[in-house]
Amino acid sequence: MSLWRNERGFTLAELLVAMALVVFVLTAIVMIESGTLQAYVVGSNKTEVQQNARVALERMARQIRQTRTPLTIATATSLEFVDQDTGAATKYWLNGTALTLTSGGADTVVIGAVQALTFAYRGVNDNVLATPVGTPANVYRVDITIQTASEDAAVVANSVSDTRAELTTTVRLRNL
Repeated sequence: MSLWRNERGFTLAELLVAMALVVFVLTAIVMIESGTLQAYVVGSNKTEVQQNARVALERMARQIRQTRTPLTIATATSLEFVDQDTGAATKYWLNGTALTLTSGGADTVVIGAVQALTFAYRGVNDNVLATPVGTPANVYRVDITIQTASEDAAVVANSVSDTRAELTTTVRLRNL
């Protein structure tokens, strides 16, 4: 029994200091990991948003550029033409937040989470045509602007991970 009495344990002050150090180190590790995760999410969302907009613009531009007939409908939010490959009326328009392609009577979602889609039209002299264009056959060039957001449902609006991108391209109807 005398053996136990002579051994010293830790005082309450020593235990509190040790616990405070452990808590401090764990807090620092959690903060670093949280920052790293947040940076990954922001980067991933930014890549997704830009890629979605780029794919949509490239697809629309390619089809519009290849049409052999004048546009049939030219409004600020939709555009219709005859597809070169299928010969069917093809229309790009915004259905809620989905960029939609209507071709041959069937609707296909090109991309989701579209915040805005606008078309601006120019004539042969590069003059801006009022929308809706009364005579779509006068359209020589189309300026397309698309604004997209992340499709991730976990993204809270106006948070750090809420990433948006706005891309614009110009398409000259070359086969007319």
